[in-house]
Amino acid sequence: MTEKNFKNTPSTLKFDFSSAPTIAKFMGSKSFIRGLMGPVGSGKSYGCCAEILKMALSQKPSPRDGIKYSRFAIVRNTHPMLRTTTLKTWLELLPENYWGNVKYSPPITHHIKLPARDGAAGVDMEVIFLALDDAKDVRKLLSLELTGAWINEARELPVQIIQGLSHRVGRYPTRSDGGPSQYGIILDTNSMDDDHWYYRYAEKEKPKGKFSWEFFKQPSGVLEIPHSKVPQDMPEAQGYYFASGRWWKTNPQAENLKNLPDGYYEQLLGGKSLDWIRCYAEGKYTFVKEGKSVWHEFDPETMIGEELDPDPKYPVNIGLDFGLTPAAVFAQRMPNGRWHILHELVTFDIGLNRFVSLLKSEMELYFPKFKFNVWGDPAGNQRDQIYETTAFQHLNANGILARPTNTNDFRTRREAGAIPMTRLIEGKPGLIVSKKCTQLIKSLNGGYHFQRVMKGSGTEVYKDQPVKNNHSHIGDAFGYALLGGGEHKRMVSRAGQFGNQQQARVLDFDVFS
Repeated sequence: MTEKNFKNTPSTLKFDFSSAPTIAKFMGSKSFIRGLMGPVGSGKSYGCCAEILKMALSQKPSPRDGIKYSRFAIVRNTHPMLRTTTLKTWLELLPENYWGNVKYSPPITHHIKLPARDGAAGVDMEVIFLALDDAKDVRKLLSLELTGAWINEARELPVQIIQGLSHRVGRYPTRSDGGPSQYGIILDTNSMDDDHWYYRYAEKEKPKGKFSWEFFKQPSGVLEIPHSKVPQDMPEAQGYYFASGRWWKTNPQAENLKNLPDGYYEQLLGGKSLDWIRCYAEGKYTFVKEGKSVWHEFDPETMIGEELDPDPKYPVNIGLDFGLTPAAVFAQRMPNGRWHILHELVTFDIGLNRFVSLLKSEMELYFPKFKFNVWGDPAGNQRDQIYETTAFQHLNANGILARPTNTNDFRTRREAGAIPMTRLIEGKPGLIVSKKCTQLIKSLNGGYHFQRVMKGSGTEVYKDQPVKNNHSHIGDAFGYALLGGGEHKRMVSRAGQFGNQQQARVLDFDVFS
C-alpha cells in the first residue's frame, strides 16, 4: 500500500497491496460479510479504508445525473477509540485538505464529492462515524439507509450489531439512483479468545448461501523460536529477540513489513506478557488480560477447584443477567460461609424465551429436586417489546420463581462478589469456582475489566465503569447470585469501617423481604 502522507489526492491516490496479499484477497471477495484478522501493523485498517473507497467507486452512475452515490457507516466501540484511531487512520489516507472537510458535530461525517472529469462519473460518498458507547449513535446506526459498513476492531462489539446492520446495508442508493451495485459489511480485528462469536463464525459455523460470510487471516507478525534453534553467539545481532521468557523473530511472511519501521516488532514486544504477544503480534486466538480486573481479588491458583458436587440440603442460588446475551451462575453458600460456584449457563444470540427454556433444562438436569433462590438484574422488570411482559413475569410463568435484587448498582455487585474472595475459612478462600465454569473463570480473571485510559507520573488510570463485552454478562450474573445470596450483609459492616454511615444506610437493604 502507499506510504502514509498528505498528498493522497483524488487524482494521485493509488493502492498497492503487493506486500499484503491477504488484504488483496479480502478486497477481491464478493461475500456479503467479510472479516479480516491479523497482528498489529499488518495494514488491516488501511485495507478497510481502501475497500470503502473501492465500493464507493464501484457503484453505477445514477440515471438521473450520472453521479455514483454511496453511504457508509464506520463503527467503533467507544468515542475515544473512534476519534483517536479509526478517524485518524481514515484521514491519513483521505485528508481533509484534498477530500473535503469533516463535520465533527455528532454524528461525525465525512461527505466526499468528486466532480465528473476525463469521462469518469462524479462521486458522492457519505461516510458516518459512530461509536457504540452512545445510545444515540446505536439508534442512529440501526435506522440508517446504507450502502455498506465497516466494523473496526470487531472483537470489541457484540455480534448483534453486525446482525442489525445486515438489515441496513444494500438500501442506498435508492432505486431512482440505480440501487447499489456492491454492498455489504466488512470487519477487521486483532485476535480474540476461542469462545468469541468471531471465532465461532470464522472457524466453526461459517454462514453460507447468497449472503455468505468469509474470513481472512493474515500471517503472524512474529515467530516463536525454540531455545534449541537460537544461535548461541550474539542472537540479537542475527535478528532474534527475547521477550516474556521466549525467543522471537520477525516472520518474513508478515504482511506490510515494507511500510513498518525497522525493528517494529522487536520494539513492540518489549515488556509485554506472553498472552499479549500471542494475540497482537502472532495473531493467534488467545485470552488476554487487559486493563484492571473487576475482581482483582480473584486468585486462580487457590480459588479454582475440581468439579464441585452440589449438596441437596442447601438451596442453589442462581444469578441472572438479561439482555441479548443472557447468562446464569449457579452457586451454593455452605454452612461455614464458603461459596461454591457450581455451574454456569452462557448464551449468545438468543432471546428471552429460548434462554428461559435452557435455564429450566439446566436446573432439572444438574439440580433435580433442589430448592432454588433465583435473583436477577432489576432491569428485568422492564417490559419486553416482543413478549409484552417483563423477564421476571416470563420466568415465573414458566415455573421459575425469580426476584430482582434491590439494586443493579455496579459497585454494590462488585463488592458482593469480592467479599468472599477476601476471607479465609478453615485456611481456604471463601469462594471456590468449579473448573468447569470456564467462562466465569475468564471473566473473574480479567476478561471483565476496567479499561486503561491514560498513564501519567507512573500512575495507571482506569475508567469508572467496566467494559461491556462477552465476559461482562457472566460476571454480572455472578454478582447478582452473591448479592441475592446475602453478601450485602458483609458490605454494610465494611462501609461502617470507613465511617461512612450514609453509605451504610444505602446498602442496608433486605433482599429477602
